[in-house]
Amino acid sequence: MELQWNGYPGRAAQRRPVMFWALAVGFLGLWLCGFTGCGRPQPALAGMYVNAAGSAVSEARDTLVVELEKGNSFLLHRRTGYRLVMEHGGFSPWKYEKEEWRAVYDPSTGVMTEVRHGKLITFDLERGVMSVGKRQYERVGGK
Repeated sequence: MELQWNGYPGRAAQRRPVMFWALAVGFLGLWLCGFTGCGRPQPALAGMYVNAAGSAVSEARDTLVVELEKGNSFLLHRRTGYRLVMEHGGFSPWKYEKEEWRAVYDPSTGVMTEVRHGKLITFDLERGVMSVGKRQYERVGGK
């Protein structure tokens, strides 16, 4: 039995270009994931963090609520309460302020940067601590 060439490759030969491009796209996707971090779980940064501070002239309490907005963008809600120490030794009534910050998290450095003023926000997730500059906040409700 003699095979004749009729100009059309067999089915296996027809599948080779499709397989080549499928593999090429797959490898390209894996290569890009290495740069963008896809498939890597983002750390659980969202939550409530609190700080209390005091001095000879005042007492203050801060609450920061970190909320994931989209991707690596976060919205931080800051609520501050403070009161002054009066001359007679008592305290003035509590005064309250609210702020909202927008921040972007960089997974390669582990640092979140507040957009408006450039504040650097770092996290120690094992200890449940968030730092904004020198001020440290403890996470409420577990680490």
